[in-house]
Order: sequence, then C-alpha cells, then structure tokens
Amino acid sequence: MATSTEKEGGLAAVQHHDDEFRDVDAAVQLAHDTDNTKSSPWSASMLRLYLVLSCAYLCGCLNGFDGSLMGGLNGMTSYQRYFNMSTAGSSTGLVFAMYNIGSVAAVFFTGPVNDWFGRRWGMFTGAAIVIVGTCVQAPSTTQGQFLGGRFLLGFGVSFCCVSAPCYVSEMAHPRWRGTLTGLYNCTWYIGSIIASWTVYGCAYIKNDSGWRIPIWCQMVTSGIVCLGVLWLPESPRWLMAQDRYDDAAAVLTKYHGEGLPDHPLVQLQLKEMVVQISSEASDKKWYDYHELWNTHSARRRLICVIGMAVFGQISGNSLSSYYMVNMLKSAGITEEHKVLALNGVNPALSFLGAILGARMTDVIGRRPLLLYTIVFASICFAIITGTSKMATDDPTQTAAANTTIAFIFIFGIVFSFGWTPLQSMYIAETLPTATRAKGTAVGNLASSAASVVLQYSSGPAFEKIGYYFYLVFVFWDLLEGVFMYLYFPETKDRTLEELEEVFSAPNPVKKSLEKRNAQTVMATVGVIASDPQACDGNTPCAACLATENDCTYGSEANSRGKSELILEGVLRVEKFLHEMKATITQPAISNSNSHSSPHPPSAYHQPAGPIAELHLSPQDQQQQNRQHTPTAAAATATTATTTEPQNSPSSNNLENAVLDSWHTSTTESVLQWPHFDVFPSLRHDYVSIFQLEQSRTPIKTRASMVYPYVTAEDVDDILDSFSHAINFWYPTTSREQLEKTRAMVTAGNFDDPTENGADSCLALLTMALGCASQVVAGLSSGTTIDGEQQRRRAGRRAMGDMCFDSVLKKLHVAHTDVSSNATHCLFFVAMYFAFLRRPLQAWEYISAAAAKCMLLLSYPPHDETPQDQERIRRIFWSCYILESDYLAELSSLPPSGIARIESSIPLPGGDYHTHATASEEELSSLYFLACISMRRLLNRVHQLLYARGTGASLDNAKFPFVVAELNHQLDEWRDVLPAAFEFNVWFDDDTASAAASTITEHGGFLRQRYLTCRSVIYRPYLMWMLSGQQLGSSRTGQLPASQDVLRNCKACLDACLLHILNLRGFAQTVMVDTWICSLSMAGAMLVLLAACRIPSLRKLIGAEVLAAGEHLRQLLEGWQRVLGDPSSPSVDQSAWKEAPGTYPLCSVVRQP
Repeated sequence: MATSTEKEGGLAAVQHHDDEFRDVDAAVQLAHDTDNTKSSPWSASMLRLYLVLSCAYLCGCLNGFDGSLMGGLNGMTSYQRYFNMSTAGSSTGLVFAMYNIGSVAAVFFTGPVNDWFGRRWGMFTGAAIVIVGTCVQAPSTTQGQFLGGRFLLGFGVSFCCVSAPCYVSEMAHPRWRGTLTGLYNCTWYIGSIIASWTVYGCAYIKNDSGWRIPIWCQMVTSGIVCLGVLWLPESPRWLMAQDRYDDAAAVLTKYHGEGLPDHPLVQLQLKEMVVQISSEASDKKWYDYHELWNTHSARRRLICVIGMAVFGQISGNSLSSYYMVNMLKSAGITEEHKVLALNGVNPALSFLGAILGARMTDVIGRRPLLLYTIVFASICFAIITGTSKMATDDPTQTAAANTTIAFIFIFGIVFSFGWTPLQSMYIAETLPTATRAKGTAVGNLASSAASVVLQYSSGPAFEKIGYYFYLVFVFWDLLEGVFMYLYFPETKDRTLEELEEVFSAPNPVKKSLEKRNAQTVMATVGVIASDPQACDGNTPCAACLATENDCTYGSEANSRGKSELILEGVLRVEKFLHEMKATITQPAISNSNSHSSPHPPSAYHQPAGPIAELHLSPQDQQQQNRQHTPTAAAATATTATTTEPQNSPSSNNLENAVLDSWHTSTTESVLQWPHFDVFPSLRHDYVSIFQLEQSRTPIKTRASMVYPYVTAEDVDDILDSFSHAINFWYPTTSREQLEKTRAMVTAGNFDDPTENGADSCLALLTMALGCASQVVAGLSSGTTIDGEQQRRRAGRRAMGDMCFDSVLKKLHVAHTDVSSNATHCLFFVAMYFAFLRRPLQAWEYISAAAAKCMLLLSYPPHDETPQDQERIRRIFWSCYILESDYLAELSSLPPSGIARIESSIPLPGGDYHTHATASEEELSSLYFLACISMRRLLNRVHQLLYARGTGASLDNAKFPFVVAELNHQLDEWRDVLPAAFEFNVWFDDDTASAAASTITEHGGFLRQRYLTCRSVIYRPYLMWMLSGQQLGSSRTGQLPASQDVLRNCKACLDACLLHILNLRGFAQTVMVDTWICSLSMAGAMLVLLAACRIPSLRKLIGAEVLAAGEHLRQLLEGWQRVLGDPSSPSVDQSAWKEAPGTYPLCSVVRQP
C-alpha cells in the first residue's frame, strides 16, 4: 500500500494533471483526436498486449475445466462405483454444489486482496489455492476428502474469477475492449474442451486412475498462471488508484500508445482516470461494501451486476455443463463412450459460438446480444421439452432423439454467442474502478449462490419430473429478457470512465442509447464540475449551455440550438489565441531565433533571422546584427517591453475580438508596397479617403417636414421588404415593433403628441430602410434593369430619402433619450447613411449607437423588459459587425470601444420573435450568428497577423504556425454552416453558374466573407515572397521558395481572384457594404498586381484575372446608377483604380 507521503505526492501529481486538462477546448479537441486516430489490431504494442492477456485468460480455463470435468466424471462408471454415486440425486448435487459453496466462502476475501495487492496477486493467490485443492481432491479415498478438495477449488477459482476479468477489462485497448474482454469468458470453453476429451480418453482406463488423472490435470493451467503473473504489468487503473500516475502512464504508453506518451488514446484514458478514479479507490476497509448501493448510480450498477451474475447461471446453461449425461439419457442415449463423446463435442461447438460472439460485442452491442439470445434460448428449451417427451415415450423414434441432441447443441452455441463473452465483461464494465473488485466479488457471490441452488435442485428434479424440468427455463428465460430490457444499459463505444455518465442519468438505459460525443468526454474529465469554466468566450458558452451549468461569461440560458454548430469552428481558436499571446506580442527588438513554429513549412526550418537578412539591404543587415547582439541594454529593453503589453490597451485584444487601430492590412497599406513604384499614377492620383469624404457636400434637407403618402398596400410591401432584407441580416426588430410601425405609418400619426418621439423616428427609419431594400433588390441575378424598373427603384429611393429627411429633423430626440428605441434609431440612421455611401456619417452613428448600447448594458433601466435586453444585445452585435467592417479598411478611425467588451455580452438567442414564420426566424438567427462568428474571426486574423509592431506576419518563424491554425478555424466555420448558407468556391465567370454554386444569396454573401478571410490569412506568405524581390535588382525572382510556400502564396492569390470573380450584386453588399466592398476589391486587385511583378508568383495566377477589372467596373458602375446621385467619390476612385489597374496587370500577365 502507498504510504501517506506517497499519497500526498501522488495527489499533487494527479491534481496537477487534472488542472491541466479542466478545459473545454482541450476536452473537445482530445475527443476529436481520439476519434480520428487509427489503430491496428496487429501492431507491436497490440501483440504484446495479447501476450499479457493470455495469462489472464488461463484463469477462465480453470473454471471451464471444472465445469466439464465433473459433468464428464459423473458419466464414468469407475467414478460412480468408487464413491457409490448415481448420475442424479442429492449426493451428486452436493458434489457439484460444493465447488460453488467454496466460491461463496471466498467472496469476502477476494475484494480486499485485489484492492490491496493488485490484480496480479489476486490471480496468483487463486491459482495457488487451486493447486492445493487439486492435491487434496485427486488422491481422495473418501467422499469427505473429495468434497474438501472441491471446496478448496471453488475457493481458489473465486479469486481468479474476480482478478482476471478486472485485469482484462482494465488492460484491454479501448477500441477492442468488448472483443478482448469477451474473449476472457470464451476461454471457459477451452478448459471445458480439454476436460471433456481428457475424460473421454481416460474412460478407457478401467481402474481408479481413469477418474484421478483428469483431476490432476487441473494443476497445469493454475501452475502456468502462478508463474506467468510474475512478469505481467499491473493494471493501469489500479496503479492510478494507488497514486502511481507515472507507472500507469508507462503501462498505457507501452500497450495502448505504440510507445508514444502523447498518443491521444493514452492521454484520453489518463485524463479520464485522473478525474474518475479517487485516490482512495483502493484504500478502504476490507469489509466496507456500502459504496455498492449508497447512490443512485451505484444501485443501478448493482442491479446489472447481480442480474447478470444470476441470469448467467440459471438460464439453463448449467444443465448442459453438469447434467449433460441426464439430458442425453432423457433423449434415449445411454452408452457411456457415446455420452462422453457428445459431452466433448458440445463445448467445442459452443466455443466457436463464443468466439464469434466476442467479436460481435463491439459490432452489435451488448444489449441486442443478451436480449435476442435469451429469447432464442427459451425457444430451444420449448423444442427440447417436446422432442425429449417423444423420444422417451417411443424409444424407436430416433428422429426425436437426434432433434433433442441438435437443439442441445444449438442452445449451447446460441447461449455462448450472446452470453459467454458478456458474463464477466458486462459485470466488469458496469463497475467503476473504486468498486470493481468488490462488485465483481458480489457478482461471484450471487452467481455461486444461484449455482448452488440450481445444481443441488437439478438432480432431484431430473429424478422426479424428468424432461418437464425444461419448462421452468422456457418461462424463466422470457422473464429475464423483460428484466434486461428495462434495466440493462448499453456499454458499447464508451471507455470505462465514461460509463459514469450513463449510470448517473435518471434513465441509464435511455442515456446509453444516445450517441457518445464530445460532451461525454467533457463530463468525464470534469470540465463541467461545480467550478464554472470559461469554456469558449461566449455567453453562455456552448458546453455550459448544453450541460445546463453556470458559465463565467454569464448565466442566461440562451437556447441557441443549431447556432452552436455555426460557432463551433471559431470557438476553439480562443484558447489557442490566448496561449500564443505572449509569443506573438514580442517586440521587434527580440531575437527571432528564440521562436520557432511547431509546424513550419520547409522554407522555415531555419531560424527567422537569416531568412530576414536575405531580404535586407546591407545597412539593414548591420542594424539587425546590432539588434541581435546580447548587450545588457538590449536585454533590459527586451525584458521591459515583453511585460509592457500586458498593461497596454491591446493586451486584452485576444480575449475580445478587437480590431486595433493602425493595423497594416488595409488597401491604403497595400498601396504603399514598393512594387507599385513602377506605377506612379496609382499613388500620384490617389486622394486619401478621409479627404474625399470630408470634402463632400452635406446632405440637403427640406425646409419643412414632409411625410410620404403611402397606401396600406404600399406599407405592407415596404415592411415585408424590410423584414426579408434588413431584419434578416440584422434581426433587431421584433414582430410587435413591426406591427406598431405598420399601425403608425398607416394612420400617419408621426407628430401625435401622445406618441414617443423616438417611436416616430423608428417608424420612419423602418420605412426608409424598407424602401432602400427595394432599391437594391434583385441585383445579384445580373439581369439588365429596364426603364420601368429603374423608375420604380428611383421612386422608392425618393420615398426613403423623404422619410430619412424627416428623421434628421427630429433626431435630437434619439440623441437625448436613453432607451432601446433611441438606440435603435441611431443604429438605423447609421444603416441609411451606409446606403447613401456616406461612410464618415455612418461611422458617427455606429459609434453613437454603440455608446448607448454599452450604457444600457451596464446600467439597465428599472423598467427594462427581457425583450428590451435582447433587442439591445442584437443592436450591440450589429454595431460590432459594422464597426469592424469599417475599421478593416479605415484603420485610423477611432473605435467606440464596443469590441473590447464583446466577450462579456451574450450572443443573440433569447425569446425574441422577428419574423412571421418560425423557419425564416431560425434562418435569420443562424445567419446573424454566422456573420458574428466570421467577423470575430476576421478581427482576430487582422490582430494576430497585422497589428502594428506585434503582428505575426513580421516574424517569419511565427506566422506559418498562426496561418495554419487560423485557416483551420476558417474551414471549421465553413463546415458547420447550415445547408441554406452552404457555398462552393470555383473559377467560373459565368453568372448563372456562379449563382448556382450557392443555395441562397445569403450563402453568396458569406462566401465573400470567407474569401476575404482566406486571402488575408495567407497574405503573409505573399508578403514574404515579395519582400525579397527588389525591383530592378539582379536578384529578382532568384530567391529559393519551397513548394509549401508557393502553394500558400497561390492560396492567397486564388482567394483574391475568386473574391473578385464571385462578387455579385448581393442586396446586403450593395445596400450596406458598397463603400467597404469597393475598397476591398481595390485591395485584392493591388495584391494581384504586385504578385504579377514576380515571375515565380505570376505563374500561379490564372487567366481568369484578365476579366477581373472589367467585371468589377461593370458591377460598381451599375450599383452607382441604381443607388443614384450623389455618388461616392471614394467608390468612384476605387472603381478607377480597379479598371485602369487592369491594363498594367494584364500586360504583366501576358508576358511570356
């Protein structure tokens, strides 16, 4: 036993490992890694495992040898004559029962021996006692001595029958635990076959040696076990219960992990054992069995243990083992050698059934095997009863006798197929490590007690009622089937520790039939314990929501359903980002050699320093050499600056998906690349966006307030458009609000003094945005707009402007009011300014709405309803998306601060009805969540790779690792999109074909976001290639680049080109994102143009690029015409950059 000091050390180690793993991200990832790990049953570690388990399997042979030994001896004339015995009767029943009486007596010793000394020494103890019992029984001269030997045999076998199943189940590989554990009980037939044919051969010896020799043979297997256990490893679960973590890890590594300590199966089992196995699991009072029934879970386990133990002995199978001679006599077969031969054939056939059944336990499952075979066993006994009666009444009916024999054998095969592999395995599986030894001992007690009753009573029963005794089992087996259906759960496909979740459920059977998933692993490893866990940065997080636990990011129950799947691909990046934070935020002065990517491409296997030096001028190289000199000043500076970011505003940018100011991924930043020096007009003619937008003429307003005249039909039409467009993209308006707007607009009560001024503004803004959505509707199809359609769109634009003009005159009400309505007004004003292509004004009102959101979320009004809370949260996330979109291209804009608290704000998902039908409301919610998750990922991409001074793109050793992980998160985001938003990505400039690649227009919009993110993720590879290409230098195009680097450059270039070619007139793009989209497209064109200046990159760009400029020009000019005057000068400038930029681009692409 472990000393107290050892236990303290072990507990500390276990607690350390436990703390390491109590994390949802790690649990989910480990569950996926385990499921995706392929294992071979013929690997070196598995062959070693088979050799180890073979010793334990011999313990099953001990029990099987006796079962058929006494059945065979009972048919030998020499044995019957020596002890004056008959084949049936009370004396024969007592001899058979004495074996099980010995097993009962050993019950209270087997558990403590296994818990205190381990499974190995339990097997050794049992085998040694069997040897002693054999030495007493074999030379017996009296019936009393013979019974004493039988008692010792039963006593010793009881130790083996507790230790060996526990050892096999705990050592078995999780992938094949059912098969390997099931094979243990199959070895019963190996012992049975050896015993049966030994008896058959010895039957030809007419003296006393004929029955003594088979008894001496019992020492063979027990002797091998005594020697073999000395070289066996101890069970890893017993070792863990003794606080020997390292020893348990070593055993699992050798036999389950192909010698790899970090193998997912090894890590999963260790983590689950750490949580599930108490350090006191094998250090209890030997007489303390209360844990077998003190909880609901324990009682349900005990029902399975006792039920399986009892049913496994009284289902009729004992008759064919011990009373085979009587069964054959009831069929009219009495010749001694024939009886003994059939007694030897039966276990051989049953063995084949048991082997097949052991393999099927992991394929079919435990419950189906038990249920189907017990019903078939009942049918077999019904047939045996009838044919035995016919054979007894008329001995000349050989067909009846043969049928009886056939169904005795069929019963043995079927019972062995379904029950033999499971009898010990199911008991071991249902018990936790803490009570497995004692529980198995109790199972042996129940099994032995049932056997005693049946074996003692069967002899007199055969004497008194003969074959009618079979009818007992016809009905009893059916009752067993009903009991098992109600109380026996399925244990297939779960580790031993994961079964705790099944038995702790209110209905274990129902729970066991549910598919195992990542939540099962999280529950097993304790990440949903009473301590709240910051699982994934959402409120409430997916894991806490699914398991109904509190979450550190909030306790509100947001039932999001399918939304968890949409966000899953992005959520896993949270922990990864936090771990990389210290590395990524290292200042430029630190030595890059100290950082290396865990999985860099081949071009990055060398340190970052030398690579960077290849791209520097001599002066720059001297400066870098100075930076690499380990002077005291440099060391001091490094130390200071590495800790400083923790207190800087950007230190929390990884907890919250913040897009910091002055990041280096904007279009204006790309335009400063030196590769555009040869195109001076691109910069010379370029005017800053701020200068262009600030010089615009202010919006002209009417001298007086005028409201549009609209019919009830017009109102319905406009509000329906609003609902299907604006309120689908940003579902912030409830059905109740929409009906209130409908009533107000229809009645024309905009200036009613009884109405709230913010309500009037909101109604007018809803109408204005509804009109705007009709202006931009239907552009994605690419069809030509005729004159009538253009006039209708212009009319709707005029009506929207009229409503918006009226709002501007009374907007002071929304500015001075602090309510959800006022906040909603400011957000809708920002939306309409975006429609008017007024980015600075849109930004102003986004910031104003965001400020009110933060105020209301921090200090909610006393009369705020749950609907108001949900409404503010939805406006908050809408502002977050729009603000981030603007910052992505105008990094110098002052952020409102909304992104710095996003992780503490619950995601939308409360009781808030936004659409007329449940299906549309669900799709809208899912789309909104998909946009939020993508925007969060985009922000992190910009922050991790392009934050000024700290972005990973500055370090050649860091960015490959970051790029690979971010791309993985992007692909996961795409994989979990609902079917309505799925999209394909391909090169096809045909409008119809491109449109067909998405099911809905919303899928097309998400595809553009996906391509934007992908191009930005892979851009560091392109920047690395470009950084070494000094235009006009003799080195141009001569730097070596690995295939990995070129492939990743192509990924960036393909994403840029596809981003352009897949662009269509999506309503959301045209209405809200025209200004942003124009800059994004200009940036993509500039990236392609820069790449075309490098021969090695030029080859990676397809000929489709020739159509890109014209495609964009036609789209943007068409949108400008539809949106009407005044046009946006920054959009016009972007269109000019794209179209003229095509000519140098095309000329470069066409160079040979």
